[in-house]
Amino acid sequence: MSEEHHQSGSADLGRRPGTLERGLAILELLSTERSLSAAQVAERLDLSRSATYRILGTLRQRGYVDWDGNADDIVLGQRTVTLGMAALSGFDPFLAAQAHLRDLSRELSEAALMAVRDGDQMVYIAHEDVTDHSIAVRRLLGVRRDLHSTSLGKAYLAALPLDEADALVDRIPLPAYTPTTLTDPGRLRAELDETRARGFSIDDSENEPDVLCFGAPIRDERGWPLCAISVAGPRERMLGKQDMAAQRVAEVALAISRRLGFVGQANAVSFGGSS
Repeated sequence: MSEEHHQSGSADLGRRPGTLERGLAILELLSTERSLSAAQVAERLDLSRSATYRILGTLRQRGYVDWDGNADDIVLGQRTVTLGMAALSGFDPFLAAQAHLRDLSRELSEAALMAVRDGDQMVYIAHEDVTDHSIAVRRLLGVRRDLHSTSLGKAYLAALPLDEADALVDRIPLPAYTPTTLTDPGRLRAELDETRARGFSIDDSENEPDVLCFGAPIRDERGWPLCAISVAGPRERMLGKQDMAAQRVAEVALAISRRLGFVGQANAVSFGGSS
């Protein structure tokens, strides 16, 4: 019985990926590794040499990979670029983020927000709160906040190239809004380093007393921050779900970034030598 016929049998479908799944796995691998040899593809995906060459040949014929059949460098083909551009053209990050923010608010039972940078401040452009708490974060649409005192601003700063983030920290004023606001450039830089390492930012009553927020950046295909999202609520209530809130806001920001073409790691982005 041939390999192809064997794989199409109903008993085999539940325990072995089909040709389509393996082809998609190869494309996903190339989207992160950029250039690989056929041997490396086979090893990374635990495929036989014959299956790897057969699937790569089909992908090459369809324009999804560039490969001459012998060379060691296999890269994504023009067809994948066309598909990617089509997906991006039909994707509205603001609308997608709003839907995600509503889900976050419902899941965590707190307010979920989105802001973009305008000069030295962040401007709130979305505020979703589907809860019925009597004590909640007030609506902030159109409100401006400084970069250094909010989880949104710190998430955005930490996602910038290191030299640009340092230059901004040196230039922007760092006024105190609460006793916990970071007003020392050195302490703010250390906080941004921690934010990069863990993948999310924290505003622990730094902009408003007794409000705890967790934020993460939304990045484009280059890894550049476009905006940031956060989850916020009264500190006493948020402390009981801080781990989940931090994890979920980082996961949602990364999911939206993936839709925008970002393929790097949320806490390990490099811009021409900066990280």
